[in-house]
Amino acid sequence: MSTREINRLRKKFILVSTISFILVMFLMGGMIYGFVLGNIRAEVRQIMDIIIENGGELPEIRSKNVGSESVDGRMNKAGQTGRQGKDEPEDGAQTDDDVTRSLEEQMKWGLSDFFNGSSVFNSPDFIYTTRYFSVIFDPDGKVRDVKISHTASASEEQAEHYARVAMARLLNFGSFGSYYYQVEKLDDGGAMVVYLDRTSQTALTMRLFFSVLIFIGIGSAAVFFIMKHLSHHIIRPEIENAERQKQFITNASHELKTPLAVIKANTEMQEMLDGESEWTQSNLRQVSRMEGLIQNLVMIARSQEQDKDSDLMTRMNVSVPVRESAQAFASMAAGDGKSLTVEVNDGVFLRADDSKMRQLVSLLTDNAVKYCDDGGEIRVTLSQEKKQVILRVSNPYAEGSEEECKKFFERFYRSDASHNTDKGGYGIGLSLAEGLTHQMGGEISAEFVAGVISFACRFRAA
Repeated sequence: MSTREINRLRKKFILVSTISFILVMFLMGGMIYGFVLGNIRAEVRQIMDIIIENGGELPEIRSKNVGSESVDGRMNKAGQTGRQGKDEPEDGAQTDDDVTRSLEEQMKWGLSDFFNGSSVFNSPDFIYTTRYFSVIFDPDGKVRDVKISHTASASEEQAEHYARVAMARLLNFGSFGSYYYQVEKLDDGGAMVVYLDRTSQTALTMRLFFSVLIFIGIGSAAVFFIMKHLSHHIIRPEIENAERQKQFITNASHELKTPLAVIKANTEMQEMLDGESEWTQSNLRQVSRMEGLIQNLVMIARSQEQDKDSDLMTRMNVSVPVRESAQAFASMAAGDGKSLTVEVNDGVFLRADDSKMRQLVSLLTDNAVKYCDDGGEIRVTLSQEKKQVILRVSNPYAEGSEEECKKFFERFYRSDASHNTDKGGYGIGLSLAEGLTHQMGGEISAEFVAGVISFACRFRAA
């Protein structure tokens, strides 16, 4: 894996990690927000049920189990007592200590109260802090009674208006601004509409919502910078390994040149002394093949030294080198019984290097000529689509497949399993083409459609 590919993998890792964190945080934040909102709605329903059961008003004094007892049971015994004297309470009445203990019991709440939304009822000030109004309609839809003693935000006319708005809605329970409403049908055919002010709870949920968004944003930024910093340390061994591999290829290539030169010289000397033979010619062919392989290995190592050589990259008209490089293979294609068609638009500019562009076109065209079906047509096209320059080389290839296209840019990959082919090559030409394309800031891809294989190089127009 090259340094460029490792850095690309690092960026993908940072991106995936950050996105995963954001998704998890949104999921957790949504669950918390939904839980709080669900608790508020459950609490609202319980309070409204109490108001409806008591004819549109909260009972003046309630018991500690007001959320679950009947209407008659909602009157706390402490409210039924009266002090007859300082030292002599009435029979059956509670003393001050009894009332104090009763209130203390009401103010105690546990985890179950937190989850079922009933903890609000355990406050002695509950009745004085609850703001609501109710409107009662008779069976004919006329207002029978309006109770606004526990709110200062609505007059009788406004309460009636909002009640009719609630009755016109499809749902019997819902929210209207910071108010919740509930419509209840009465036994006599009439209806009761209760509005409960939950401004503080609504503000709390909104603060919670925006707090979650802010914390997610801060957390995402922190995760991004942390992963960006740590990823450098994580991939450093891989980069060093890639550098050692490139250095090994360069050193090995130079070391192999000397024994090959000796073998070639000895073989040529033997031919001069004893004449040519099948064995000497075979040795020379293999030496020539090894020299070509070494040259290509050195080219791969050099192509990875820099992703983009900014000193040699200039804005240039690539139409000329592409046309000249492709047309140079016309005679080679004709000799194999194939045709070559070159369609290059004039005046196509991009930031590139002349020698690298010529080498890229030569590699792709040579590959197309070698693997084109007999009698087939090789097409080399260069066009500009908006801000993108596309170099495309295609040829018919009946033995190809879409699955095979994914392996073309692997080094030493050959479509024939045995590697004993008369097409020549080393299986690294397309890998070189990929490296050259990346150095010029482009991307290369292969596709197989209807028996035709195409290699497309896409660059940013300049």
